Amino acid sequence: MTLNLSKVSETYFNKLFETKTSSQSTEIKARVLLVDKHTTPIISMSYTQSQLLQNDIVLVEMIENQGSLNVMKHLNCVVYIKPTQDSIRNLIKELKNPHFNKYELFTNNTLNKNQLEGLAEADEFEAISQVLEIFQDYLIVNNNLFTINISNSQNSIIEESNSLASLLLSLKKCPIIKYESNSIELKKLSSEILYNINSNSNNNLFEDLNKNSDVPPILLLLDRKNDPITPLILPWTYQSMIHELIGINKNMVELAESKEPIILSESQDPFFKQSMYLNYGDLTDKFQEYVEEYKKQTKQSSIENLKTQNLSELKKVLTKFPEFKKLLNNILKHLNLISELDSQISHQSLWEVSELQQTIICNLESQQVIRTRVLEILDKSTISTENKIKLVLLYSVKFNQNENDLAVFLNKFHDPAITNPVPTVSQISLMKNFNKQFNKSPISTNNNNSNNIGKIFNNKKISINLLFNNSANNNTTNNIYMQYIPKLNELLNELINQSQNHSNQFHLSTLIPDTVTKQYGNSGDSVQDIIIYIKGGVTYEESRLIHDLSLANNKINLIIGSDSILNSERWLNKMYDNINETHTNQPNTVDHGSRTKQLRDIL
Repeated sequence: MTLNLSKVSETYFNKLFETKTSSQSTEIKARVLLVDKHTTPIISMSYTQSQLLQNDIVLVEMIENQGSLNVMKHLNCVVYIKPTQDSIRNLIKELKNPHFNKYELFTNNTLNKNQLEGLAEADEFEAISQVLEIFQDYLIVNNNLFTINISNSQNSIIEESNSLASLLLSLKKCPIIKYESNSIELKKLSSEILYNINSNSNNNLFEDLNKNSDVPPILLLLDRKNDPITPLILPWTYQSMIHELIGINKNMVELAESKEPIILSESQDPFFKQSMYLNYGDLTDKFQEYVEEYKKQTKQSSIENLKTQNLSELKKVLTKFPEFKKLLNNILKHLNLISELDSQISHQSLWEVSELQQTIICNLESQQVIRTRVLEILDKSTISTENKIKLVLLYSVKFNQNENDLAVFLNKFHDPAITNPVPTVSQISLMKNFNKQFNKSPISTNNNNSNNIGKIFNNKKISINLLFNNSANNNTTNNIYMQYIPKLNELLNELINQSQNHSNQFHLSTLIPDTVTKQYGNSGDSVQDIIIYIKGGVTYEESRLIHDLSLANNKINLIIGSDSILNSERWLNKMYDNINETHTNQPNTVDHGSRTKQLRDIL
């Protein structure tokens, strides 16, 4: 069985909205859905308004607005909230003064004893007909991609652990935990998850989850700072390009010419599902086919053709008109998106920028040639400051011993005639300190083997077509724009083939929950299910990699997630913040070192 998040969502949808025949209020069909700020995006990203209407949901209300709700005793209420202090407090207020008839309560994570007791005391009118925990304290982006929301509170590690625990419970997996040992944050998170699993074993939540598997699943925790390169590389596949050049937020895209946000849904948009992982060249071909199919269908149903048909055939054709309108709207949606991508590519000279990025990081030319080309780009006023910064960062990773080159590059940024706006202090600081601060990964940057996905499955050759065609305005034949493969590929190679390779070059530490030890003992060489979580941000390109690997071998099930989905701009901003925090704390360190030196001199 593959790890499919959409199937999990479908199962929970049925639990949420199926009518309970045992309820005393079955004669009341229409219902209100009462959600909070945490579960609202879960619902909106997973279900359509028509799906809710088909299940008798006629109104959606926020529990944060509990005090201003209208009394509608003729309606039952489905409550779906995250069991936070605020949401439980608002629900208690609602139960003390109910606005609706009966309440079915669902929480997207575990309720503790005190919360249950508080709800029971508040339910003086016996309005609650059932209470059920369903575990979806995360957002489903793609079938293989999830995100979790983390606050900036002191309990953020606990919140993160609870959300990941809900993911494991929804997938019915109790895993071995592996994490990158050089990350203090991952060490804390992995320990919290282990505690969460072991403590919940007392109430049987994690017992028998792996009963249908001969191999324990793996929860792989990674730190984005160990691979700062992947988010900087310009992607050339559809979903990734949209996020990089326009931006995707909770599967919605804002375009200036669109009155409403554009929704990108793998489950609701057949064209997007077929094209989301296509490269730019194949995408344009696919879209042309999509348009031609629409023309073919509408031509067959034209007025002239309808005149020759009998009444029964005419009726069949007329019923298709709403579908034609829906198809046309979808064509226009993707036409707008592709047009905007094309405009951005031309405006930012991205063909040139991308080719140089690939040349640098995949070692396709000598250092001298690359240095000359970087200087040429830095002299061009048509290239954005941000794209210039990314090239310098990639160069500094590849040739990190040459500080003289970095000084020459930085001098180019001071001329506002060719670089506008000139870099900020944070941007200059990042370029100077990038290697020291972020490039901690043991993974080699010699990433010029476009077929190394095959290594993951015992060197079995796998054909994955990434080549652009002529429609992509690209005359190269060696796919210069997609040479780079995310470093996650190498890590999975080692993990999946660990029985043949015990090098552990990525320095992964392991924690094993008690229930896993009882079931499997110390055996852990085989791998079947891998749940990947990247703290600090994941990219859509890494999601595409997971998709390709899953297609290449149906014996390995993979999903990936993070606390955010990065594009290069978001990642750069995160690194600027990190650099600023480091420098803010630096004076104390310098003062301490200075005082130590003075003391040593005195002694």
